[in-house]
Amino acid sequence: MRALGGGLRRHDVAPGTRELLDRYAGEHAAMRDVLAGLRDTADLVATRPDSPECLPALRAAHRRLTDEVLPHEAAEERQLYPALAGPLGSAEATATMSRAHVEIRRQVDRIGAHLAGADDGRLRADQVTDLLATLYGLEAVLRLHLAQEEEDYFSLAPPADAGR
Repeated sequence: MRALGGGLRRHDVAPGTRELLDRYAGEHAAMRDVLAGLRDTADLVATRPDSPECLPALRAAHRRLTDEVLPHEAAEERQLYPALAGPLGSAEATATMSRAHVEIRRQVDRIGAHLAGADDGRLRADQVTDLLATLYGLEAVLRLHLAQEEEDYFSLAPPADAGR
């Protein structure tokens, strides 16, 4: 989009939008922490799905996804993406990122469905393959999504002290 529109200049981003960019960029550190926990949980499911700590770890990862990641993504949809329509030239400029939010939610919901189907505090053997695909897939989608936001959006408003 930037190439087609002739590029963006610093003054194209309104101060309120800069504040939103700074806020959401700051929240990405917490998202990366969730990612690390998600990878650890996936590794536990892969290596020791019958262990007594597996299901509690999976529940904790799911809780962080629902309590931290999904609200972050929803807030971006409500606040950040509409604010970027002007600087990016169109509300459609964030459409692919919105689609990633849909996929993130779908995969989080899938983990929740596996948790709801866990019998007597243990994962069933028939859950493990799909659960692993979901966990590793979600980790990859989230990692890519965060990198794309950082490169495509957060770079529009360099830190306030960068111009000094």
